[in-house]
Amino acid sequence: MTSPCSVIVIGAGGHARVVADALLCVGVRVLGFTDADPSRWNQTSFGLPILGGDDVLASYDPTAVCLANGLGMVDAQGAIVRRQVQVKLATQGWRFVAVRHPSAVISPRALLAEDVQVHAGAVIQAGASVEAGAIVNSRAVIEHDVRVGAWTHVAPGAVICGEAQIGSGAHIGAGAVVRQGIELGNNVLVGVGAAVVRHQLSATVLAGVPARPMDWKT
Repeated sequence: MTSPCSVIVIGAGGHARVVADALLCVGVRVLGFTDADPSRWNQTSFGLPILGGDDVLASYDPTAVCLANGLGMVDAQGAIVRRQVQVKLATQGWRFVAVRHPSAVISPRALLAEDVQVHAGAVIQAGASVEAGAIVNSRAVIEHDVRVGAWTHVAPGAVICGEAQIGSGAHIGAGAVVRQGIELGNNVLVGVGAAVVRHQLSATVLAGVPARPMDWKT
C-alpha cells in the first residue's frame, strides 16, 4: 500500500510516531505532525516537523495532502476524542488514509474500512471485518469471522478468537484474550492480560483471569 498523496499525521505523541513509521515503511511521504500543544510547534520528531495545531491544515490542499489519525486511545473517552477529531476534519474535506505496516498479515478475504490502522506484526484472518477508525496494534491477532467495531482499539499482543463480536469504541488491552464466539458491547474496556470467557454487552471494565466486571477506580 502506497498512498498517492503526501500525509500529515494528526497528533505527535507515541501512537502518532508509530503511525508515521508504518507509513514511511511503505514509502509514503510524511510531511509532519500536528499537535495541540504550542510549546511543541516547530520542533521535530523522527526528523519530521511538528507543523503546528490542526489549524495549520488550512495551508494545505486536501486534494493533494491526506491525513492519518495519530491520536492514541486507552479507554472509551479516548475513542470519543479520536472519532470527534477525525469526523470534524473529514467534514472539512480531508481524507484519512489506510495505515498498514508491511509486516502485518492481512487476509485478502478480510474486510477493512479504508482508514483502519494495522500495525507491525498484526494478523487479520479470513472473514474478519474491521470497521472505520479502528486500530489493530502491534502483534494483535484478529481471528476468522471476528467483527471489530468502529473506533475500537485492539492493543498490542491482544488475541480475539474466531467469531467474536466486538462493539464500537471498545478497548481490548495489551495481551488480553477474547474467547471464540464472545460478544462484547460498545465501549467495553478489557484490561491488560485479561481472559474474556463470558459475554458482556453493557459498557464496563473487565479485568482478571477469568475477566470480571470491576470498578475502574479500584
